[in-house]
Amino acid sequence: MPEQLYGDREALRLAWEEASGRDLEGLAEHSGGAVCRTSGALALKLMDRECAVDVPSRRMTYTDDGDDVKPHIQVLVLHYLLGSGSGGPTGNMVTFREFPGGALYYPAYRKRTLDLLLSRFGSDPEGLRSAGERLGAERVGNATVSFRASFFPKLPVEVYLWAGDEEVPASANILFDECAGKMLSTEDVTVVAGAICSRLLALGKS
Repeated sequence: MPEQLYGDREALRLAWEEASGRDLEGLAEHSGGAVCRTSGALALKLMDRECAVDVPSRRMTYTDDGDDVKPHIQVLVLHYLLGSGSGGPTGNMVTFREFPGGALYYPAYRKRTLDLLLSRFGSDPEGLRSAGERLGAERVGNATVSFRASFFPKLPVEVYLWAGDEEVPASANILFDECAGKMLSTEDVTVVAGAICSRLLALGKS
């Protein structure tokens, strides 16, 4: 079994165990989700989709197509549910480097996130703008393309792309509300950035 997969499974097992010991209504209230009265699952918005978190069966699916949520995203969702009671958005947006250990891990973070955005949208800013609109984002800032999206109900994220020219290469950045540092670990923040990049790439192809 690959090490990363093992890590995901162990982290997922621990997160489900902790969630099982929490009050579901309380988790829904703090996270911005809602408990479905018919299924008993917790419904939570995840970017432009919704997932159903069934704690007793330890299963998490997307409500639009019934597909299982990938294990590393399940871990992220559960960590958010468990940590969202620590506070909500402050409106102060920060870079990845400002989270504990962020400067040290920035090269790996950049490779998995910002470089992907630049590879796909660096020469196609309108493609990113269109993907952001499909994500339900709102325009902010003064970059070539910049918008704010809700990754989770209480976790806003901003995406910025500056188009390059013959002298200056294109650049990109992702900002997170500082509350992310209270709700999630720095590793989780990396997953947030990777997930929103993957979703934008997928929406940019559709």
